[in-house]
Amino acid sequence: MLRKLFVAALVIVAVGLARVVPLTPSGEAQAAAECQKDEDCKAGTFCILALTPHVCKAPMESGAACKRDVVCASKKCEIPAGKEAGVCK
Repeated sequence: MLRKLFVAALVIVAVGLARVVPLTPSGEAQAAAECQKDEDCKAGTFCILALTPHVCKAPMESGAACKRDVVCASKKCEIPAGKEAGVCK
């Protein structure tokens, strides 16, 4: 009986710790790393809005997901009609 209570308490503590982890500095750093615009990125990189979370990357090669021409090395993002995202050409 005591063993079952101990295991249940241990599970509750583990779940509580798992919820606290996103509030640690490493979790905050990951959240802060997401960009919203190109100005959030360092020189030579662009905010890739087609990825979740948004990330700063250098211009991408053909076949990569894109929403804007500037994020493609070819400067051409082909977006099908009615879609929000396309692929670099």
